Amino acid sequence: MKSFHLAEFFSFDIAPYCSTAKFESGQSILEEGSGSVSLYFLSEGRAKLFLTHENGRTSLVSFLDAPCFIGEMEFLGAQQCTNGVTAITPCTCYRIDTAACHEQIMNDAKFLRQLCLFLSKKALRNTAVYSKSQAYPLENRLAAFIFTAATGGVYREKHTEAAEFLGVSYRHLLYVLADFVKKGILTKNKSGYLITDSQALHDLADSVSIYESSGL
Repeated sequence: MKSFHLAEFFSFDIAPYCSTAKFESGQSILEEGSGSVSLYFLSEGRAKLFLTHENGRTSLVSFLDAPCFIGEMEFLGAQQCTNGVTAITPCTCYRIDTAACHEQIMNDAKFLRQLCLFLSKKALRNTAVYSKSQAYPLENRLAAFIFTAATGGVYREKHTEAAEFLGVSYRHLLYVLADFVKKGILTKNKSGYLITDSQALHDLADSVSIYESSGL
């Protein structure tokens, strides 16, 4: 806990209310609609947040990078049910049992200031991502997206969700992916797309850098 400074966010000893949770790539950290009573602090790894619409369609909302909080909106009561959060890479979290220390946390001015700062930074980041995503070609934005979403050098996001997140048509996304394969940047296989020319992909992504860390 000391290594990741979680204790510094609170004016009281949070350790008795914490436990460590580890998640493998692809494993659910928060089940969508679960109404979790825990607040998570992601100390290592990267995850993605998504939501499912009434028509069954799933939308990728954002990426989460350590260190950051998970489930803070549910904890504050801004929404009743949780959005889904899935680990992209192996993740280590501290699970805070907020049911056991709810009053202490809600009356802790030090923690609330830190949480306000975190939420403000996240809002600014989302604004920056949206504005930058309108200013660069899909080739650059998709390269940055692939770097962010890939695990173990393999990109395997659903095309429909990626297209919606990037604000492009399904056909346009497939065209650019095919162009990356043609140029030898990616190689398509059964598990997804293997990144075969990391430097070329990095050069395209670096000119955009729209997926800045969401961490504290």
